[in-house]
Amino acid sequence: MSPRPLIELYTTMSEFEHLHERHDRTRSTSKFITVEREALIHILMDHSRLVDALRQAGQVRSRDGS
Repeated sequence: MSPRPLIELYTTMSEFEHLHERHDRTRSTSKFITVEREALIHILMDHSRLVDALRQAGQVRSRDGS
């Protein structure tokens, strides 16, 4: 039996790779990139879970001091 994962991600590898491809096709001077709404939501939910897990472990400090 394999160990339980620490964090289950919402973002699929396909979404992750597509976001990187989209970024790579964007000019370095661009301020905005158009991505699929669902992929953005998944990345934000994954980030939230990661921050929560790190806070619980006492291993996070954000730039705003919280």
